[in-house]
Amino acid sequence: MSLIQAILIGCVAALTQLEGDWLGECKLREPVVTGFLVGLIMGDVTKGLMIGGALQLMWMGATNIGPSSGLDIGAGGTIGAAVALMTGSDLEVAVAFAIPVAVIMQMLNIMKMTAFSTLMHQVDAAIDEGNEKKAIFIHYLCGFFTFSIYFLFTFIVLYFGSGVINAIVESIPEWAMNGLSAIATVLPAMGFALLLNLLWDVKLVPYFIVGFVAAAYLGVDMVGVCAIAMAIALIMYEIKSAQLTAVPAVAVKDEWEDE
Repeated sequence: MSLIQAILIGCVAALTQLEGDWLGECKLREPVVTGFLVGLIMGDVTKGLMIGGALQLMWMGATNIGPSSGLDIGAGGTIGAAVALMTGSDLEVAVAFAIPVAVIMQMLNIMKMTAFSTLMHQVDAAIDEGNEKKAIFIHYLCGFFTFSIYFLFTFIVLYFGSGVINAIVESIPEWAMNGLSAIATVLPAMGFALLLNLLWDVKLVPYFIVGFVAAAYLGVDMVGVCAIAMAIALIMYEIKSAQLTAVPAVAVKDEWEDE
């Protein structure tokens, strides 16, 4: 991997951590987006999108509930896609690196947020004093620190550790690669199952049946199923909008009318 590629991919991984803080909810952390950006940087957009899309399916149902710690899908997806493209490997290698990195970076994020909590007392004091500039400075300082940590981690791993990564990939035995391939196949289904566990409702059964029949018996691919779903959603939107805008005729009784 070249120096410029490592720098750019480091920037992608770092920017995924600023989503929700500086960049708003722009979905930059999603693996399908980072996979595209990594593929663009490394000159293989098609494969980057395929790996990012597969990781997206795997993680689409992952969510933080209560005190449970989730996964850092931004850094994990970025580094996983970069390693797979750098070594000329497929999805199983991306999964092998993406999941451990996502767990490690989430632990790092927890430590980072714990450290930032000490600065919040200074922010509270600055707000009480009316010192707006100090509060803004601390906000940008935390963002710069976050960007620097994730950029340096990603850059060092991909640029200086490329030889180690290649050695690790080449040393993985065939049975382990077969197992990782099976996991990469099963995990998207688990991601869908987790998502359905959160969103499932009896009212959704008819739409589920339509999608299942289209995919299983009519041979419609995922793009076609998504197009059907969009059409159904637009039809339902028009129906609901018509029901909400329709003003029922109310008979006004004349107060002078005899009972």
